Amino acid sequence: GALLLAVAALVVVALVRPGSWPVAAPFLLLWVLSPLIARWISQPPRVDPTQGLSAPGGRLLRSTARRTWRFFETFVGPEDTFLPPDNFQEDPMPVLAHRTSPTNIGLYLGATVSARDLGWLGMLETVDRLEATLATMGRLERFRGHFYNWYETTDLRPLEPRYVSTVDSGNLASQLLVLGNACRGALDRPLLDPEALAGIE
Repeated sequence: GALLLAVAALVVVALVRPGSWPVAAPFLLLWVLSPLIARWISQPPRVDPTQGLSAPGGRLLRSTARRTWRFFETFVGPEDTFLPPDNFQEDPMPVLAHRTSPTNIGLYLGATVSARDLGWLGMLETVDRLEATLATMGRLERFRGHFYNWYETTDLRPLEPRYVSTVDSGNLASQLLVLGNACRGALDRPLLDPEALAGIE
């Protein structure tokens, strides 16, 4: 299709302005080749699947993940009905936002199973946390089965204006798939997992 358009454009240029076709030809050639060029420059870099993280890279990743988990570990509890608050403001004074969204809930569920995988939670605490949050989710008011985009975490009322966000609903759905796979995978994991020692480290 692009080749035919380029040839047609070159013919029109040659008929209307015969002296300018040598100038137009390179641009038309680039136009024809542009899909191939775009595909070539969009290819992901080749990665060796056997190459793991370096020791410093692994420590940095674990340290960052641990600090992220600390937010959930600190703020998700009975005060917020086991839902993750939206954010914590440190300056100019500490303020915890007692609202949450499907994205926040999904991220917390994924972070909980990741904390288990990384050795920061035992199996029983993981199950307790997941059950508490899933039970609260069952109590949330919904619109035709869909979660609203914002809820007050202390009394579970939907915040005004009430609306359903396809983005937030999709984020929650993807994390529920991760949670389902993690729960099925946990059936085959040993209770004394070597990852627990790495988490302590």
